[in-house]
Amino acid sequence: MEALVKALISTALPIAALLISTPATAQLASTNDPAPGAASLLNSDYSTAEREIRSANVSKYDPASAINLGIALAKQGQKSEAAKQFNSVLNEEDVEMVVANGQTVMSHELAQRALASLQTGVLSR
Repeated sequence: MEALVKALISTALPIAALLISTPATAQLASTNDPAPGAASLLNSDYSTAEREIRSANVSKYDPASAINLGIALAKQGQKSEAAKQFNSVLNEEDVEMVVANGQTVMSHELAQRALASLQTGVLSR
């Protein structure tokens, strides 16, 4: 089960600096991590990941941040808050994203996969 969660996280860890569409482009400062919270998510340190993502200097419309925050919240048992993050991505423009494993995916597809994983329990504690 833990391997399945790590696989989902690896697939769902969008790299904010590589977003291709203007509305979701991260607003990065020179000291910002291009994927805030990513290392903490991969290390199963979900509360630290949440703090890093929330304090990052990126656009509030950044789908990468919303998806990563949703994962961190889900892993802390906050399923309804996680669903809000994933749904917020669905309410914005569907943008092309490059994720941590180098694949290109659409933001809506990734958010839908995250919601499905939340519902099936893959993203549960």
